[in-house]
Amino acid sequence: MKYNWHRIFKSKNFFYYTKSNLNKFNNSNNIPCSLCKIIHPEMSLKKFNSIVKFISKNLRLKQKDSLLDFGSGNGSLLFFFIKKYNLRNNFSLEISPHLLQLQKKFIKKTKFFKTHQINTKLFNNFDSYSVNNSMCISVFQYFNNIRYFYNVLEFLIKVTKKNILIYDIKNSKTKKKYREQVRKRQKLTSSEFNKKYKNTPIRYYDKLFIKKYLFQLQKKYDFTFKFKKLPNTATDHKFGYCLIINKNEYIKF
Repeated sequence: MKYNWHRIFKSKNFFYYTKSNLNKFNNSNNIPCSLCKIIHPEMSLKKFNSIVKFISKNLRLKQKDSLLDFGSGNGSLLFFFIKKYNLRNNFSLEISPHLLQLQKKFIKKTKFFKTHQINTKLFNNFDSYSVNNSMCISVFQYFNNIRYFYNVLEFLIKVTKKNILIYDIKNSKTKKKYREQVRKRQKLTSSEFNKKYKNTPIRYYDKLFIKKYLFQLQKKYDFTFKFKKLPNTATDHKFGYCLIINKNEYIKF
């Protein structure tokens, strides 16, 4: 049986044992970092603080803003920003129904939506909502096809009033080096690595490819965009980049 990203994300075991450790997190001094550490075992509090500082700075988050998190996972970052900025009317969009149920136990002031790796019907039903800022963290590499990439990017631009941050887009120019880095990190042989990721490929994007599509979208929506390097504290900062989109009517010069 093929075991693809879609099946993994829907699995009850997705993100390992997040649910079984929820009580431990409730007693933790830093719940968001603890949650994040399940996904990224190498995460430290220093690294976590550096990354959230980068995200909040580029999203220009303000007190009582609203935030949409596309591909919110176990909710670690959304939970952090809601607490820090007293955010209201937030949105959590996630493919795993199990993680959404988990988020509902500790994330407040938020509407929860289940996404699908191919079906974009949800996007069409989102017309009645709008949000100040949107973020998408380390998700684009798992998209099933380019058409879904197009739909997600336009969806975020359409519903967001102010700023959008897409964090950690895997760079096609560093694909070979990144794959080798992951293989060594997991201590796999080349054949073991290829077998493990045969049905769960990572998608990589060239900046020029993204620019061309954004230029098309600028004919429909008023925004500017720029690419930024990942913070040096990010584990794979050499292999990815960030896309920052600002809606023009909210930019102050």
